[in-house]
Amino acid sequence: MATTRPLTWRERRAAAKPARRSVYAFEAPVRIVHWTVVVCIIVLSITGFYLEHPFQTGGSTPGHPGFTLGYMRFIHEVAAFVFIGAVLFRIYWAFVGNRYTHWRGLLPVTKEQRRDLSETCRFYAFMRPRPVKLNGHNPLAGIAYVTLYVLFLITILTGLGLYAWLLRRPPWTTLFSWTWSVVSVPELRLIHFVLMFLYIAFAVHHVYSAVLFDLEEHNGEMSSIFSGWKANLLEGEPPRDEVNEARR
Repeated sequence: MATTRPLTWRERRAAAKPARRSVYAFEAPVRIVHWTVVVCIIVLSITGFYLEHPFQTGGSTPGHPGFTLGYMRFIHEVAAFVFIGAVLFRIYWAFVGNRYTHWRGLLPVTKEQRRDLSETCRFYAFMRPRPVKLNGHNPLAGIAYVTLYVLFLITILTGLGLYAWLLRRPPWTTLFSWTWSVVSVPELRLIHFVLMFLYIAFAVHHVYSAVLFDLEEHNGEMSSIFSGWKANLLEGEPPRDEVNEARR
């Protein structure tokens, strides 16, 4: 006679919780932009570090085995223009996307969002045991993402300023030579280079926060950037984000 295997504590915990519905939080364009930006930053960081500190030198003509610097610059420029396109598209999508990816869902523009911002800060300060229940980004994360994209725009402007300085021909000089009058070219390079390390630091914290909230909320935070779907944390409650959308 077959015996029944006792349930593990994980299985008992899962069985005790009712199944939750899912919400489509992150649309396909947002997920595509996210991973495009990730790949671009990796490529730009590797090639950018090499351009700042070349560790291999050789011939100065294409086709020469030592023409590493030229190849690195070409890869850097191609990745840069892909990056620019992705950033501009995400800014556009902040005005046409759903309530989870819209700019109103990122910035604390309502009383409820400002309250959630305060409670999220308390959670990070270990003054609150559980995070705020939200299906989209919490307000603190939203502010961080908006700040990140402001820094992206600074990176783009400094990069295009350096590109115009290198080419010395229109339309690049016409559009971006003004950056040389704001700061010197060496300062442009320094700002452009230092921002790379800020993005690396942000990436470390971003992954840590995503894993933390995934473990705390059990809402599919990590898988949502691949599938777009998250567990509905507000099931059975009046969703504050939907109420905010109705008030617009």
